[in-house]
Amino acid sequence: MQIKKLLTGIKYKLVRNDYKLINTSLCGVTLKTTPGTIRNTVDQDDAWFFYLAQHSSVIFDIGCNVGYTALLALIQDPKKPYVLVDPNPKALNEAHLNLVGNNLGFKSFYYSGFVSNEENSSIKFYTIGSGAAGSMHASHAKSAAATQSFTEVKTVTLDYLYSFYELKPDLIKIDVEGAETLVMDGALKVAKETQCAFFIEMHNVKDLGMEQAGQHMIDWSNKAKYKVWYLKTGEELKEASTIKNRGKCHLLLMPESVPYPEYLKGVSQNSPLPKSL
Repeated sequence: MQIKKLLTGIKYKLVRNDYKLINTSLCGVTLKTTPGTIRNTVDQDDAWFFYLAQHSSVIFDIGCNVGYTALLALIQDPKKPYVLVDPNPKALNEAHLNLVGNNLGFKSFYYSGFVSNEENSSIKFYTIGSGAAGSMHASHAKSAAATQSFTEVKTVTLDYLYSFYELKPDLIKIDVEGAETLVMDGALKVAKETQCAFFIEMHNVKDLGMEQAGQHMIDWSNKAKYKVWYLKTGEELKEASTIKNRGKCHLLLMPESVPYPEYLKGVSQNSPLPKSL
């Protein structure tokens, strides 16, 4: 009996999926996070998001992964309402651990689903583990596709999430590895009723390409009475050909009556984060 228990205990230790927290820091704030959560170098869009979050009261984070951007926002204000959405429940669980483990996210909500242009359909979501980027497109998640590592995920729309949580976002961050146009097609109601900003990481969308995907954003914005701002230059994106050769870029969609934020002027692609809060 004792040997059986010992073997059971060893097996449990080998297969269990506990996350070990390591000492890290972000903008001078000491944290304990899962390995790989805090990047060694800033990404193209970190500073843009940091300052957008600083000037926003309610944030929806579509494609939150393990919660890095949530940390960027919530170290500034732990009580800010924040909705984290990701198709990968393992990543969402890790995001929850990263926030709760640092006494952050008192008003955070977690939703596991794939945000698209329709509700309650199923898609294949390619991903490996919790930290790697996942996508509905095999071409955007090549390692996962090579090993046929995918799950069937139910879809949901931004308009549904807006109604479900009864929160009025003023910022929606979208990082969905090639599904950006689908997300926006399901976001007309939330845009009309909240006049929120959309911070979008654009990818070379399968079967569209960057130029057509950019044109889709311009067309959507014309319909919603929004403007598209190309963050690399801080100028309005009027011609999609401007971004046709980009593999990835960042757009800010805002109501046409709202000018480009003064606090983003001077913040460039790959700008460093503040060293302290």
